[in-house]
Amino acid sequence: MDVRCRCAVLNNLSGAVASDYARRHLDRTRTDGLGRTVHRCPDTGVDWTEERSASGYGQDVVVLRRNAR
Repeated sequence: MDVRCRCAVLNNLSGAVASDYARRHLDRTRTDGLGRTVHRCPDTGVDWTEERSASGYGQDVVVLRRNAR
């Protein structure tokens, strides 16, 4: 099932929603110099940076941030 593109209206996503959006909608393009994964939207060309943030419960939380153009 395809995920509807929301790249024009979203700025940040976190947790399971971010992981799912990155996996099902975005294309992984590269890793930046800080070890973060950069993704690109196939529909809009918007770049997203995936970061991992400590949750305090022993697991990292995925955070997606839309890159400024």
